Amino acid sequence: MSTENPKIFEIMEYVQSANLKGSVTVVGENEFLWDLGGVFLRFSVDDRETTIGYSHHKNKFTEIAHFHENTCDVIDFIRDVNREDARVHIAAFLFGGYLEIEQKSAEKKKSRFVRHYYSEV
Repeated sequence: MSTENPKIFEIMEYVQSANLKGSVTVVGENEFLWDLGGVFLRFSVDDRETTIGYSHHKNKFTEIAHFHENTCDVIDFIRDVNREDARVHIAAFLFGGYLEIEQKSAEKKKSRFVRHYYSEV
């Protein structure tokens, strides 16, 4: 693993050493896939900005959408997702989608026009 950027190294070390729910697969020097049971988050860590793609399939070409997170805040985002009482909810519609972290006790949404996917862990 490259140590050229200490922030990338810190994030990748945290992911490999933390007790995260689901399973994590390190795909490359600065990329990993987090399987949360029904929802997949793909992190591509850069020195300033981290791209987080989300999908309900493992294949990166079937991502519903993605968003960018400041690299300094990625570990906090991972901790929010990893909270015991949190689940990830992604919604897919015609021209994109969204991701939100919500309480497990929140009611699951249903719609004929919007697909809703929830993490199982």
